[in-house]
Amino acid sequence: MMNLGPQSQKWLKELEIHTEEDLRKHDILDVYLELKARHPQKTTLMMLWALQGALLDMNCIYLPAEIKDQLKKELAERK
Repeated sequence: MMNLGPQSQKWLKELEIHTEEDLRKHDILDVYLELKARHPQKTTLMMLWALQGALLDMNCIYLPAEIKDQLKKELAERK
């Protein structure tokens, strides 16, 4: 999956997410929060951007600010 290196993919496999199709079956905020709970020191917002970028098939560094802001807003509402 785009944006997700070997370590990130290993963590996703812990959640039974092996493919982009698997990822699409989940809410990425739920996935991010679970990864953050399991790996709190290493899971940053960059992981959330990478997950969203993977779903949009785009490099996460080009993820529009509006999308990042919306994700941060939704994340804040869940905490």
